[in-house]
Amino acid sequence: MSRISPIVLISLCLVCVTIGAMLAGQAIVGFSPDQRKEVFEARKTLCENLAVQYSLLAASGQTTTIETAMRALVERNAEILSAALQTADGGPLAAAGDHLRHWVQPSGQRSTPTHIQVPIYKGAMHWGTLQLSFRALGDVSGKKFYEDVWVRYVLLVAVLGFIGYFTFMKRTLRHLDPSEMIPPRVKSTLDSLTDGVVMVDLSGSIVLANDTFCRLTERSLSSLLGVSLSQLPWVQDQGIPLAADYQFPWQAAADHPRGRQGIRFGYHTKEQALQTLSVTTTPIQDPDGRSRGVLVSFHDVTAVDRANSQLREAITQLEQSRTQVLSQNEQLEHTNEVLQIEIEERKRIQLEREQLNKQLLESSRLVGMADVASTVLHNVGNVLNSVNVSVDVVTNLLKQTPMNDVALIASMLQEHKHHLGTYLSETQEGKQIPSYLSMLAEAVTQNQTLVQKELDGLGRNIEHIRQVVDRQVDLARPGGTILEPVNFQDLMEQALAIHVSAFESRGYEIERRSDAIPQGMCDRHQVLQILVNLISNAKNAMDMMPGTRHRLTVQFGRAEDRTGFVRFQVSDTGVGIASEHLGRLFTQGFTTRPEGHGIGLHSAALAAKNLGGTLQGRSEGQGRGAAFILDLPFIPIEVSA
Repeated sequence: MSRISPIVLISLCLVCVTIGAMLAGQAIVGFSPDQRKEVFEARKTLCENLAVQYSLLAASGQTTTIETAMRALVERNAEILSAALQTADGGPLAAAGDHLRHWVQPSGQRSTPTHIQVPIYKGAMHWGTLQLSFRALGDVSGKKFYEDVWVRYVLLVAVLGFIGYFTFMKRTLRHLDPSEMIPPRVKSTLDSLTDGVVMVDLSGSIVLANDTFCRLTERSLSSLLGVSLSQLPWVQDQGIPLAADYQFPWQAAADHPRGRQGIRFGYHTKEQALQTLSVTTTPIQDPDGRSRGVLVSFHDVTAVDRANSQLREAITQLEQSRTQVLSQNEQLEHTNEVLQIEIEERKRIQLEREQLNKQLLESSRLVGMADVASTVLHNVGNVLNSVNVSVDVVTNLLKQTPMNDVALIASMLQEHKHHLGTYLSETQEGKQIPSYLSMLAEAVTQNQTLVQKELDGLGRNIEHIRQVVDRQVDLARPGGTILEPVNFQDLMEQALAIHVSAFESRGYEIERRSDAIPQGMCDRHQVLQILVNLISNAKNAMDMMPGTRHRLTVQFGRAEDRTGFVRFQVSDTGVGIASEHLGRLFTQGFTTRPEGHGIGLHSAALAAKNLGGTLQGRSEGQGRGAAFILDLPFIPIEVSA
């Protein structure tokens, strides 16, 4: 079943808010007339006027005229069922219609919308009473629900409001710059990549591009956004124009759910220089498996192709001397064995990388099925960026290893092994071999060093992810809390150290206050995660008020109002919290930030409760900052005798 578009849902919510405001205004101000009240007032006025007329006629003894007028009134007015004029002692003076059947004496002598009586006085004495029976108000109006003016007005506002809200939001979202919605650290990471990265929507229009792609195409980001990626001046990698009906890989992403890679294109710069690019596409899917767009990366292989072309020319020349190289093959057998071992090692690394990718995919699937998925992703999301970068670097380095060239040179030397000295010193091809071998050895060594460095970094990142996942699984089991001796001041400093560079880059002040408290027992990991979340939220709150000097205050000490507890307090001078939001701060999914997910405070509150403590939030209102207080039971360290 297809899901309703978020724009439609938001438009419906806005219409509901508008109708709610109108109904509230109607209930408070009452600007829509009350039809039943108006009818009742009109009936009372009619009765009062008739009472005056009939009293004058009765005073002059014109009883017959009164009765005739009453009959005419009942016959001509469909609202009036019966009428009667009675004397003070209850005797009928005149009547019209079946008054005895229709008249019901109101309780408390007060008139009702259907039975109205008007007393008539002669001087100060009660002379008589005029009684009129009317039809029920529902029968009088005769209108259906949708014929009411107020109902039709509300329906008109609902329809026009939905159309207006839907059109406004659709056009507004179309002109938003998606790059402004990307977190700065993610955008910085994308811009630092050596490959061009582009994100396109289902129509093929560019919604995001990093700096490398802008440099490759020699266009600014603003000029690329909204432009169809297929409309850029692409050609074949040999410079031949593409066919008019050519289907680009990002257009056929739906047919390749696992993505495509290694597709080569050419791109003409403004100076008509041809750049050769290797394209990799990765479909972007939502949790329901529906395609939302395509992530396209462009790797510039122009220099590699140029080097390969030069290498092919050299190979062509070397092949002409193949008979001489074969004679020198025996001297390079040992070198060939060493290189073969290195090739096998690189193949092993490549296999381990593929297995690692499969393990990561399986781990992601299992974590996505668990209830703790949101918390795990919240803590390890940033590490995955480094993992992806390391994998790409290792892949590129392995692809650039020129092992085939080594085998070719070995065959050339084997061919000239009986007069190797003459061949290396006097022939043009032979003179190039020592320098080329030196350059090749340096390149292989450099590549090996870079690969090892990236693999070491990849291992550390994966180990960090594994620790976070293992820790979350431990917490999900009964008795998952792990108590250990900790220095609370050091714990506070560790949490600050994670964010200190971000605060310093923004010019935010950090104030530390702590009391001298001995070490205690607590779950270091859970407390650290709570403090990291609180400090991160404080940074985000201050980021929402640019142009203002901000200060973060982190306090630690004993809770004076709670015996046996220690207290952490994180205060900021940020945007603050509205009073109506204070009660929902720790609800899962609730957030006041457009880019927030409502995970951090919820998980922090659960962790505090799991530790036997509490987490509270306070604010004096919007624009006046906020403070979060974490109280934890102080468990002293037991010293064994």
